[in-house]
Amino acid sequence: MNVIDAYILGSYTEALAIIPERLGIRGEKRLTWALKEVRDALERADLLPKTINEIDEWMKKIEKYPKTEKRLSGQDASALEKDAETWRSEIKSELEDIRIVKVELQTGLNPDELTKVANGVPSEFICQGTWERLSNIEKSDLSDASKCLLLGTATPSVMVALRGAEACIRSFYRQKTGNEPGKKVWRQLTNELKNQAEALSIEGTFLNYLDYIGDAKRNFAQHPNKIYSLREAVMIFMQVVGMIEDVYEKLES
Repeated sequence: MNVIDAYILGSYTEALAIIPERLGIRGEKRLTWALKEVRDALERADLLPKTINEIDEWMKKIEKYPKTEKRLSGQDASALEKDAETWRSEIKSELEDIRIVKVELQTGLNPDELTKVANGVPSEFICQGTWERLSNIEKSDLSDASKCLLLGTATPSVMVALRGAEACIRSFYRQKTGNEPGKKVWRQLTNELKNQAEALSIEGTFLNYLDYIGDAKRNFAQHPNKIYSLREAVMIFMQVVGMIEDVYEKLES
């Protein structure tokens, strides 16, 4: 099995187990697309034919949804969450006995601590108190970014780490204002926070710092031709970790 298929099986089944009700049904990066990616990766690896059949049944069921329906019903979303969690456990059990790639860590980071993040537990990078407060999306993205660093895949690590940073901004906005961020993006959220900074007791310099991460890192990473070196990926990972620690420290004060 190659690294890409291992990543697909881990990250996509995790997304299906956490947020199926928020994913659109059709189109690229949507629900049926994610299901097909997982199904095809299992088929290429010649793994879990029963799970493949279950995914096929889900895809057939979703295809019967009217074109006007954009998301799963609450009942179907709950059922898919349960099935996806089962698939994750089955896939994890299968992959434990498969050698995917020899890992030669070249990041300069402590591999044992980085592996803890990859496994979704507190580490020297994110202390237990902060880790326990992170949303599922933040934990998932930090875990996936760490896995990419362990495998020496720089650009995917940057993309996923910065997605986790944006999830952190959304959590900060939600907890500070009591409002849902909805479809607002990074700069829109920080601009709203700036307008309420005095009332919310947020320093302008801190919001400028968040904007720097968003503008100089997150936005730049979205350029379609951008490729990162491993050194750049490590630096951005540590910037994201530092930003997350800072955000949750502000929420405590």
